[in-house]
Amino acid sequence: MNEQVSKKRPIEEMRIIIQVGGNYLEEWPETKRMRAFCEVFLQKGYKVSILSPSKGKKNDGPEGVYFCPVVPLKSKSTVNRLLNGLSFGISSVFKSLKLGKADIVITTSPPALISPFGWLIAKCKGARLVYDVRDIWPDVAWEMGSFAKDSIYSKVFVLIRNFMLRHADLTTVVSPGKVKKLRGYYPQGNVLEISNGFNVHFLENQEIPEIIEQFHMDETFSCVYVGNIGLAQGLEQLLYVAQKTKEEKMDVQFLLFGSGVEEEKLKQYVKEKGLNNVFFPGRLSSDKIYTVLRHARMSFIPLVNDQLKDSIPTKMYEALGVGCPVLLAASGDAVAILKESAFGIAVQPDDKRELWNGFRRMYYSMDEIMENQGKAQALMRTKYSLQNSAEKLAEEINMRYGRRKYVPAESSKMGTAQ
Repeated sequence: MNEQVSKKRPIEEMRIIIQVGGNYLEEWPETKRMRAFCEVFLQKGYKVSILSPSKGKKNDGPEGVYFCPVVPLKSKSTVNRLLNGLSFGISSVFKSLKLGKADIVITTSPPALISPFGWLIAKCKGARLVYDVRDIWPDVAWEMGSFAKDSIYSKVFVLIRNFMLRHADLTTVVSPGKVKKLRGYYPQGNVLEISNGFNVHFLENQEIPEIIEQFHMDETFSCVYVGNIGLAQGLEQLLYVAQKTKEEKMDVQFLLFGSGVEEEKLKQYVKEKGLNNVFFPGRLSSDKIYTVLRHARMSFIPLVNDQLKDSIPTKMYEALGVGCPVLLAASGDAVAILKESAFGIAVQPDDKRELWNGFRRMYYSMDEIMENQGKAQALMRTKYSLQNSAEKLAEEINMRYGRRKYVPAESSKMGTAQ
């Protein structure tokens, strides 16, 4: 790549292309992260262009967002995922040709299939490549037991992972465990932790009284789950707790907000066991989730097993940020953040006895736990805000590839929002 390309112009004129695998206008982990990054970059005077997969025929979007045609993801089968990812990768390359010069290209993974096309965009532009990794593929699939290490899928994703580590100018990851893992794969690479986190703009939502009334949030002790109902979540653990509370005649309702591949299976289990204290209201918009978390007594955040040690569910940041205590079934990096916040209890995943004991401890000591609400909220707004992470990445880009003295943007003050 061209060593001098970003040193020819003042830093305020830095031109960045971001390739994001989810539709930019929707609420997904990758789009939440990249929107916060784009916000901070723009406030610093960078010119930012977003390459996003289109959804349907309507491609209208904000200025600077360029939608790319894709094969629709009608179902989440392996073949459809491959076609969807590859079609976006190819179309994003062609769309990028119309965007002019660039100094930095950021590609975010997953979906892992698009990253080599991000490299190709950077190569065509003579730009620096930032490889932003939220989950390491195929490692996360191995840890979930999704496919074997000797499968063809594993071999393909290993090739992509290793290729990107060799060719990225900077690799950014979201947890200390992921830094350690990727440095083990490629010690010569530049790997930096740029954590995921809490978007402080989430606090700008207004509470919706109808949501509080609809779900009886102020009348019943509500334990909520918010997010994808998929393979990595291990939500059978929540149903076990629901069954135990029913047996002990505890007045608790369990609300699972979301959708995913495991949804019908879990609904069938609830029906068979007669768990009339478990509800599946579906996926809610961000403003409604804000109301739910503000009035829930507890947020249950699980991972499917203890192999996912470097995974930190993004939903944990939101729960802590708005002041909802967390019962976490996980190990590793996520536990460290919860302990730092002192606003919940962590248990080992897949240990039903420990999970039940953790739930009961929270249920009966909620007043004591709530004493740390302010501390947890402040921690999320500052140290673990997406705006703070974006500021850190902007600083790194400036120091590595810019030439002007770094000056914090006004966006850094967002971390202290009340």
